[in-house]
Amino acid sequence: MLLGLILSSVALQVVAGDWKITPTIAVNETATDNVALDKTNKNDLISDISPGIRIAGSGGRSKLNVDYQLHDLIYARDSSRNNTQNSLNAQGTLEALENWLFIDASGVISQQSISAFRGATSTSVNTSTNNNTTETSTYRISPYFRGSFGSLADYQLRYNRSTTNTKSGPSFDSDTSEWIGSLKGKTVLASLGWTLDASSQTVKFSDGRKNEADRLRGVLSYEVTPAVRLSLIAGREANDYLTTSKQSHTTKGFGLDWEPSNRTKISASREDRFFGKSNYFNLTHRTAGTAWKYSESKDATVLPTQQASAGLGTFYDLALNICSSILPPGSTAAQQAACATALLGPIPPNNLVPGGFLSSGVTLQKRRDLSFALVGVRNTVTFAATQTESQSLSQSVGSDFLAGEDFSQSTDIRQRGGSVNWSHKLTPMSSLTGTFSRMTSSGTGGSSTMETIQKVMTLNFTTKLGPNTNAGLGARHMVSDGTSSYTESALTGMLSHQF
Repeated sequence: MLLGLILSSVALQVVAGDWKITPTIAVNETATDNVALDKTNKNDLISDISPGIRIAGSGGRSKLNVDYQLHDLIYARDSSRNNTQNSLNAQGTLEALENWLFIDASGVISQQSISAFRGATSTSVNTSTNNNTTETSTYRISPYFRGSFGSLADYQLRYNRSTTNTKSGPSFDSDTSEWIGSLKGKTVLASLGWTLDASSQTVKFSDGRKNEADRLRGVLSYEVTPAVRLSLIAGREANDYLTTSKQSHTTKGFGLDWEPSNRTKISASREDRFFGKSNYFNLTHRTAGTAWKYSESKDATVLPTQQASAGLGTFYDLALNICSSILPPGSTAAQQAACATALLGPIPPNNLVPGGFLSSGVTLQKRRDLSFALVGVRNTVTFAATQTESQSLSQSVGSDFLAGEDFSQSTDIRQRGGSVNWSHKLTPMSSLTGTFSRMTSSGTGGSSTMETIQKVMTLNFTTKLGPNTNAGLGARHMVSDGTSSYTESALTGMLSHQF
């Protein structure tokens, strides 16, 4: 319903613009020797018939990108397993009142791992009958005002409303509403600037729980040189994350932004927060044939407002992350999408980079992410590594606030993983891609110690049979050891057409 509002608004301005609507149809066949991803090793043949539609363009003061597929899964050996799944990635923007009122909206439907320890599929469609994967949908609408008070300050007031639902049950469902306001201006000193921002967030869970958080923060920034900017941070926050009623805390910290060249940018900050030290570090660097990005953070987060705790998302997300260090500042969404598509080549964009699990509550999350790309004439290699340590902050107030299945057994969950992806253009019409990923998930501090190591290897050949028709063959091998142990080998075939 939220997404429909923005689509209806955008539709009013479709006439005067450049729009492309592309219906699609694809048939995927998967022959697997372990359809349940467990020790039973039951083989099956799965047919995935997936009609879809892609909408991209802009008209008047609106932009819209939609990619949707409906997957009808048919199992040859056991028709009771037949099911349908949805895959959606949609973003829309509307400039409702020129240069003042804007509306953003988005919708995402994807497959997410429920537990970090019971194995999971690595594809955007879950063909296995393992009950550790569930379809998760998140819809968001965000109207905001933006303008200036003459030369005194720029302002922005934004309202975010989002809802998250899973097919596995209501334990991970939530509704989030948030107000965010900011003022940004200069002082009589040209090098000294200031920012004042405030936010108020309420997250309501379907089981009756609710979390509230308010924050006010002021930042003084001083431009030492055009390449170096220093910041002082002070503020106040109040939330009920650690107790049943709101508690207030003073925050303070500092930051640094350094841009030694247009190819390298470093940002860092540190704050004293209610949970201790909050850290943030981000480095991007690019050369003629490479792109690098490293980030590190420690912060409290309310999930499932981010859908999955940890994880790098899809390969398309990974490509966009790398493209942020390739493209110059101020690049448009269309330029970023084109960069990501070119970087991926034939790698399926909606396939998941292994890692992540659903959670419902407040967690303290420390994470490190590294990604880089080597781009050649016929070869592209991308690499991603992540390390995430998640701790439930909700457990201190009783069992009713346990943040998901994993946190009911372990207070601390660590995930460490890496992914290497290689794409080689055999001919102008054909490509060969290979991927290897490894993820280690471990849980400590609870009723039991758990650990699962999962490795996935894939090799795919894709070719064009015509201007709008593609075909492909692939092989996959998965190994999981530890709390969940199994192996799986599969052969895949694909035929797709754009109308």
